[in-house]
Amino acid sequence: MRQSKRFRRALQGLEAMIVWVHDFAKDASEDGLSRQHLQDAVVVRLLDSGIRALGIGNVPEPPGNPWLNLFVNTIRHEDHYFFCLTARLDEVVRPERNRQVRTIATTWETSARGVVRKDQLQKTVEKEMDELIDYFTYDYFMENPR
Repeated sequence: MRQSKRFRRALQGLEAMIVWVHDFAKDASEDGLSRQHLQDAVVVRLLDSGIRALGIGNVPEPPGNPWLNLFVNTIRHEDHYFFCLTARLDEVVRPERNRQVRTIATTWETSARGVVRKDQLQKTVEKEMDELIDYFTYDYFMENPR
C-alpha cells in the first residue's frame, strides 16, 4: 500500500541533496537488511539518473540544505515483518507570515508499507525503496526538465 504527499512543485530548482538512510531495528539487520547497502543503492540510483546526491559532510551544502531522508521501520512477529518505508525531502523554509524565521520542513514525501516473510525482507525492502526513488526521480524531472 502506498501513501503519498508528493508536492512535486517543491522540487523546482533543486540542485542537489544530501541522502541519508536512517538506522533501523537491530533484528532487521540480523535478518539481512543493510543500512549501508540501501544508502549506497539510493545514491548510485540518483546519480545514474542525473540527480546530484551528496554524502554527509560535502562542502558546500546545497542551497536550502535539502536532505532526502529514508526511513525503514520494521516490526517482527515470528517469521514475518510488518514494514513501513518513507522517503522524505526535508529542507530549510521560511514561513510567509514571518520571513525572518527559518525552520526545517518536509516539502516532499511518499511511503510504502506491507507485510513480508522474514526470508524475503531484504529483497522486498530493496524493491519497495527502489519504487519510492522512482517516484522521486519522476517528480524531480517533471519539475526540472533536462
